[in-house]
Amino acid sequence: MTLDFISTLFPAIPLAIVALNLRYTSLAGLMRNLAAQIETPNQSPALTDILVKELQMMQARITLVKYALFFAGASFVFNLGTLYLTLYNFEVSARLALGATILLMMVALICFCVETILSTRALNLHLGVLAPNLRHRGPAPTNAPDRAK
Repeated sequence: MTLDFISTLFPAIPLAIVALNLRYTSLAGLMRNLAAQIETPNQSPALTDILVKELQMMQARITLVKYALFFAGASFVFNLGTLYLTLYNFEVSARLALGATILLMMVALICFCVETILSTRALNLHLGVLAPNLRHRGPAPTNAPDRAK
């Protein structure tokens, strides 16, 4: 096993961790906004129910992102271990560590894919609330000059 083969994952894993961390941070902000909306007085019970459903879905999503971050971090640690073991010619151990690196990264990516599916469902739930309001308003006015004249 060569260091070139192992080092392929080396820059990719931290980039995945950064992307997942940004996703976690944005989800946490959205959860705070939803919680504030739920606590708004004089709100229709139907809207409150939908906001609670969205908040529950976000809790599941943030849990998945948390697990994806954990598995990506563990993958990075095993990748470092693989580099170390290869450097000192522990071939069998290095291969096992590389296998663990790839397996952990696969689990992180599966968590991310499931979270993306839930994200789409949450967006559809939110748009389902907005759709009736948009239909009653009609088309948005345009400020562009009429060129048909």
